[in-house]
Parts: sequence; C-alpha cells; structure tokens
Amino acid sequence: MNIGTKIAEQKYLKDIQNRLKEERKSVEKGLEVISDENLERLKELREGGSGSGYGYSDFDVFLQQLEDRNAAFDIKGQYRKLEELGYLINEPYFSRIDLVDPENNKEQRFYIGKFAYTEDGPVITDWRTKIASVYYRYRYPQKGVSYETPSGKQVRDLKLKRTYEIDSGELIKYYNNDLQLDENEIIIEKIEGRTGGVLEDIVQTIQESQLDIIESDPRQICIIQGCVGSGKSTVAIHKLAHIFFNFPKVIRPERSVLVTKGQILSGYLATLFPKLGIFDVTHKTLREIVIHLIFREKLKLKPNLDLENDTSEFNLEKIRQLQKDVESVHKLYEEKINDVFSNPDLEGFASFKYSKDETPLENLDEILLDINEELINQKTLLKEDPDSASVWFYKENIRELRGIIKSINRLRGSLVKSTIDKLCKKYGINTESEVGYLKTLIYVYIHTELLGIQEFRKFEYCVIDEAQDFSPLEYLVLSKIVLRGRFALFGDLNQSLEADGISSWEDVPGIIKEAKQATNFILDTNYRCTKPIVDFANSIMNKYTKDYLPKSINRKGSEPEKVMFESKDLMLSTFKEQIDEDIKVLGKSIGIICFGDDVFERTKEMLQNNGLPEDKFIVLDSKKKISYIPKGIYLMKAPDCKGLEFAKVYVLNLDVDKVKSFEEAKKAFVAVTRAMNELKVYGTI
Repeated sequence: MNIGTKIAEQKYLKDIQNRLKEERKSVEKGLEVISDENLERLKELREGGSGSGYGYSDFDVFLQQLEDRNAAFDIKGQYRKLEELGYLINEPYFSRIDLVDPENNKEQRFYIGKFAYTEDGPVITDWRTKIASVYYRYRYPQKGVSYETPSGKQVRDLKLKRTYEIDSGELIKYYNNDLQLDENEIIIEKIEGRTGGVLEDIVQTIQESQLDIIESDPRQICIIQGCVGSGKSTVAIHKLAHIFFNFPKVIRPERSVLVTKGQILSGYLATLFPKLGIFDVTHKTLREIVIHLIFREKLKLKPNLDLENDTSEFNLEKIRQLQKDVESVHKLYEEKINDVFSNPDLEGFASFKYSKDETPLENLDEILLDINEELINQKTLLKEDPDSASVWFYKENIRELRGIIKSINRLRGSLVKSTIDKLCKKYGINTESEVGYLKTLIYVYIHTELLGIQEFRKFEYCVIDEAQDFSPLEYLVLSKIVLRGRFALFGDLNQSLEADGISSWEDVPGIIKEAKQATNFILDTNYRCTKPIVDFANSIMNKYTKDYLPKSINRKGSEPEKVMFESKDLMLSTFKEQIDEDIKVLGKSIGIICFGDDVFERTKEMLQNNGLPEDKFIVLDSKKKISYIPKGIYLMKAPDCKGLEFAKVYVLNLDVDKVKSFEEAKKAFVAVTRAMNELKVYGTI
C-alpha cells in the first residue's frame, strides 16, 4: 500500500464525508415536520421489520400516515434519503474503478457504494447500476471490458480496480486488485469479521455467479439451486434491491413479497431489508397470505390451518387432475356461452370470443358489460328517434339483448352456486364446517381459477426462500396470486425436510405455467462455514448423494468436536459448563440446536436459570416473530434452524454415526451447517 496514495485517498474520503454530513443536516432540517416521537417509532418499525396483515409493512403504513398529514413534503423520500446518508457517512464507498474510453482516451473514475450520492454529477455510484457490474465481473485491470446501458453495450479499458476497507468513516486500508490477488481472501476476511445471528449485506463481495442471479430479468421466473451456505437468502434480498432500483415502474417494493414457510425465517431475512434500503416489502408465510386472501375476498370458508398440515397426498398427479377439472369447467362455460350466441335471433351480437386467460366468471361479466352498454345504446337510439322507420329494429334489438343478459345471468348464477359446489364436493370440501390447510388451498385455487380475485391485490414480484419445502399444491396457489409468473425460487434439494416438499425443480414448470421458460442457476460454493465444518457436513451426506454438495473456499478453522456421552444428564451438564464459559464474553452469536423435545425443554430451563440477560437469550418459536441480534444465545428445535447462521453452534442429542437414512442425513446436515466458525456435536451412546 503506497503511503502517498493512502494519504490522497484519506483526504478524498474526508471531503466526501463532510459533504455527506452537510447533506444530512439539510435533510434533517427538512424533516423537522416529524416529531422526535414519530422518528423513534419509525426507527422501531424499521429495525423490527414487522409486517401488517394487509400486504404492507407496518413501517410503510406509519410512514404513509405521516406523508398524508404532510402532503406538501416528501416525507417518505426524505426519510429514506436520511437512512441512506447514515450508512454512507459510516462507509461512503467500498471500491473504485477507473475506465478509459479507447476511442478518445477519456478517463472516468467511479467510486462504488451501497447507495448513490450526487451533486452536479455522480459522486458515489450505486452498486446496482450497470456500470458497477464491471467491478464484480472483472477480477483485474484489462482492456475491452463491457457493460450494458439503455443506449446499448459500452466497451472500455479497466485501468484500475481498487477495494477499500473503511470502518466508522476511517480508511483502514486499500488494495489494488491484480492477477496475484486471490479474491477468496477478501471474502474470508469479511466473513471472519461477522458475528452471525443476523444477515449481513454482501455488496462488497458479490461473486459473478451471484450477480448473474441478481441481474437476471425479473419479468420471467428464475430457479436457483444453491448449496448450503452459498448465500441464497442474501442473494434473494439483494436481487429485490436490484429490481427496485432498475425496474421502479414495473415492480414496486410495496407490491412485492418474500414468502417463507415459517415466522422464524421470515423475520430473520427481514433483518437485512433496511441495510439495503428496503422498507416496503411484505414478508409473509404462505399461511398468512392465504388467510388475508380469504378475508379480502370474503370467501365462505371456515379455515383451521392447524389441521391437515401435510399436503403430500396431493401429489403432481392430483395437481394435474385438479387442473383438468378446472379446464373442463372452462370448456363447459365456453360451450354454454357459444350456445347462447348460437340462437339465430342473436346473430347480430355473436362477436364474443371466450378467453381462457380469464376466469369463466370474468368472461361472463365481460359479456354483461358489453351487452349492457349496447342495451343503453339501443335505448338511447329509440328515445332519440321514436317515430323513425327503425323503431321496430331498436325494439327487437332491445328484446334480444335482454334475452342475452338473462341467459348470461343464469349461467353466472349456475357457476357461482352449483358448479363450484360440485367441484368442491369432489375434493371433499364442505364450506359449512371447519376446513384444514390442505382443503383450504384446494378451495382457494378453485375459487381463483373459476371466479377470480376482486379485492386481494396480486403481487408484482415474489421471492420464495427454502423453496424446496413448498409442496406442489402450495405452488399452485402461489401461481394465482403473483402477476405473470414473476418468481425467484431459492432452495436446496439437499435441505428438503418437509414431507410434502417438491422432489425436483423440474416439477415446477408443470405447476406454474410461466416456469416453462424459467432460467435456472446453480450456486455450489459454501461461503459460510470453515473447511473443516464443510468436510464434516459432506461426510454425513455423501453416503446418500453426491449431488449439490457444497464446495469450500478453504477458510481455516478448528475441527468440529463430536462427543458421545453415556447419558443425557452427562451431556447436558458438560454443555452447561461450556455455555457458561461462552456467556462470560458474549461477543458473537451462539446457536443451540436440540434434537428431541425433552432435550429442548431441559436446555431451555437450564439457560433460563443461569442468570443470562433476557435480551441476550432468544428462544425461537415457529409461530412467533423474533427480534434478532448479532450477539446472543439462540435456542431452537432442530426443524426450526434452517436458513439461520451462527458463529458457534452446539448440536445436542445427535449421533451422526447412527444416521441410517437420507432423510435423517439431511436433518443432521442442515443442523451442523448453521455453524460459521465453531461446531460442537453432543450425543448419547
């Protein structure tokens, strides 16, 4: 690192910070219309990442209320600008690229940061811009690098690629990326500084394979098979941030949704939203979305989603049968409508063409709309010219139009009252009694396919995390509440723990019709765990599969500790000695993963009685929203650990040598790969 260059970079950094601080003062002055109490409430909602039941975050709802009360001032935009400036003052940028136009030898310098800052021109370039992709896609300075712009492909010479380490506004060091630099070292250094417990952004270390996913066209579905620790969840949220920046008029944050199976993962992923300037995205479980849809559409259903949780019986074969049954209703009503217009007396009004892209009810309502308009027109003509020779034709037309309306209304009533009921009866759905999760999903699909959605607003984009755990039936319902198949599915088939989850990504195109043109991606590198932990995890799995096992970036670390005890009492007493030492200096996140409800309860009681501060001890509950912290003790049952990561992990009551099936191996594999740096596996003989 050249001393003269470092001094020049430090001087430039201070200048940028001073300008950012002045900008922040200006924004703060403008926000004086918001009281301190309201600002504190906004901060709580932002950090909590909470969501309302109506498709918007609580943060967004409260912010909109402030906006409505101060309509002349862009509170929402100013508040978000203030948030961005807060991040930028701490770390204005993380890289610099110098590009030269080979045609005129003109040089341009770009400092790339998490957010953009402009004055007369760009001072800091947002990582989501097209030109920033040069930093991610080219390892070292070279000629002929390219990037896309609205006016077409641009070619430049990359003269300099420089990476900075800035902490609390101070330049710690910088390094120029060249042929000798192993970029894995940068990633390793960043990971080793993390505490776990909360998700961190990866804008400084996005890899080309991850960037391909982030930049892929959101107007078509993409399916990502990512091995454990490959950053699937993090990439998913970065993709959302990239979409909102580059497609602001097509896909809006407040009309996008992140879907998970349970509350634990939903809340955990939301911890990354504010760090990337995302405040409006809905994050929900599918169950919450279904309940909201039932409420908004006023469906005559009594759902009890604690019943019939296993949807595995409704396999692909039954999905196809349900789709055929729905298709037969389309055909039936297309024929019935054609029969209405086949009457020789109605030949003058036989121009309607049935659309299978709409529901039967929507087709019928469209006819009613058109015919009622024509009826009004004919009545107007009759009223305006009651003595003309055409009076008889007007009256005849009115009679025929009324006949069409009567016939279509009869079909409409039949569809709503009898056809739907018959189909529901075939699938064992009785709307007069409680309906479990399985039949609720079937009913929702039938309703949306045949009657449509009136009040519930479809989402413009949907990210699904742990996508392998969603069943074919759940995908079928999701396909009806997201516009034009705009999905990004992130998952790992080796982490499929749900009995009703899909068995192959090839199943999806048969369920979501837009998925037939899906773009598929594979992430095969584990960035989370040390090499010894990756090797340990793979040793559990490779007896059953060689597919999608994670590759290590060779991050060094201690060997996982595997200890077998003669009894659970001895296991737990040894664990208590270890955790008591950890608690003395709690500078990281520690995950405790329990196999067996009895071990979970005993461990919970033990930790509650050892004087651990309440705000540092978090018990994960799949039915509750959790506040996540970077330095704390997390206790959970094994099924609830998926998608999370911790600096140190204790796995209690697991003997990996007694794993006898692929399903058991996957459970053990998921548990041990939650550990970033240290892993202890305790079991009984």
